[in-house]
Amino acid sequence: MENLRLKPMEERQFPTLMSWLPDREQCQQWGGPDFRFPFEQRSFLEDCRWPELPSYALQDSSGDVLAFGQYYQHLGRCHLSRLIVTPNHRGAGLGRALVALLAQTGAIALGATECSLFVLRTNLVARNLYEKLGFVGAAYPGQREWLEQCDFMIAPSKAFLQKQKTK
Repeated sequence: MENLRLKPMEERQFPTLMSWLPDREQCQQWGGPDFRFPFEQRSFLEDCRWPELPSYALQDSSGDVLAFGQYYQHLGRCHLSRLIVTPNHRGAGLGRALVALLAQTGAIALGATECSLFVLRTNLVARNLYEKLGFVGAAYPGQREWLEQCDFMIAPSKAFLQKQKTK
């Protein structure tokens, strides 16, 4: 897919994102154990902390939302979160584009030299993608109730910045 752009998510676009999360299991895999389901737009926006967190949509040339992600500063890094690709375009390279563009955008905005994320241990497709993009497993320096289900991964932000400069 060509002509992909990472643009700030607009409130009017959230119903599209909400449609990608049809059940409690998928919603909580994406949003975390405290994300409410069933949701309605108000609770969804509250739980994903929009517009408090930088929230981005990967869009095609016609403006259709194909993927979504957020970033914030965590432990001195640009932490990527709530990454998702529309179900009918998975496997087409959109996850790679989303993570690379979001990491670049967030690292520049935050002045971060590293990026981080959590991945569910059962999500082997996502883990494989993150590893191909340069993320490696790391010890998490804290405790979270749900951490036994996830792995913490980090990557140098310069890898994303260099890739974008060569394109």
